[in-house]
Amino acid sequence: MTSQQEWNDFAATYAQVQRESRLPIETDVTSYLQTLFPLAELTVADIAAGTGRYALPLSGVSPAVELIDWAPNMLKLADHWLKAHHRANYTLTVADWHTLPKRPRADLIFVSQLPTLTPDNLPTLQAFGRRALILNLQTQATSSLLAQMAHRLKMAIPVQPQYDPQRTRTITDYLTTNQIPFSTHEFHYTLTDQASVGELLPNFARPFSVNQANQLAGQITGTANANQMTTVNLDYRFRLLVIPHEH
Repeated sequence: MTSQQEWNDFAATYAQVQRESRLPIETDVTSYLQTLFPLAELTVADIAAGTGRYALPLSGVSPAVELIDWAPNMLKLADHWLKAHHRANYTLTVADWHTLPKRPRADLIFVSQLPTLTPDNLPTLQAFGRRALILNLQTQATSSLLAQMAHRLKMAIPVQPQYDPQRTRTITDYLTTNQIPFSTHEFHYTLTDQASVGELLPNFARPFSVNQANQLAGQITGTANANQMTTVNLDYRFRLLVIPHEH
């Protein structure tokens, strides 16, 4: 998705997916940041805040959180979410952050899983903060079944925009090359779920006949039925980059 309208249309689904997530990444990130910063004394600006997944725990410890997103529907759902949890210490800003004045907006600038993030964005994001820029990057979201399918098909495991490991390498390489100090912290989660070969095949972006799908399922699960559900292991990894403000 590349347009404001696409994100607006996706808002309700996005909120539902995040609410149903079994990953405690938002609370773990907040807890870790509390070991680095006196969050009770620092304001936070959540860039591309979406429907408020991270703003909820951050607003539980920070005196003020600004949610910035270019999709009004995202922030409307974030508003409902935060109010439902009795938060009042937040503001909503509908804007494309690229167009905002390059001046401090908060002590900490927080950006999570932004699929369009590039090294060229870092100076602007750093200009928004007084204390540090914090990037939460998802580097892995692997299904054991999807990996088996890729191996059988002799194809690469599909990578989705929200967890492109190359993005993390590009950003860390940029910081290292330009001698910009930063620290990292890893989060790793393993879950189990149910999935079928049939529902994962669209990830490979090529057509499969019913016979091909069933044959692949038989090779992997022993049952030539692409719709047969099977237990899969899910591995998720996130890397948190903390880039202190230069004084």
